[in-house]
Amino acid sequence: MLRGERKPVVQLALGLEMWTFELGEFTDFWLTILDEGRKTTSAYLEHLRRLPGHSGKDDRLAHARIRKPKGDGS
Repeated sequence: MLRGERKPVVQLALGLEMWTFELGEFTDFWLTILDEGRKTTSAYLEHLRRLPGHSGKDDRLAHARIRKPKGDGS
């Protein structure tokens, strides 16, 4: 979509609201959302590492768990 002077805009639906950003504003908004999400995730993971009973030797968060099939064909 283009605005008045043919500047590109982005329309973003958030719930029942529709927000309209110029392209540069949207880029700043999106980068802020990503940065805040990263900070929140990092704080949560740090909190999990500090829980009692979690040793630094076995970092459960560093290794993905992969389920192996049972081999019964189901």
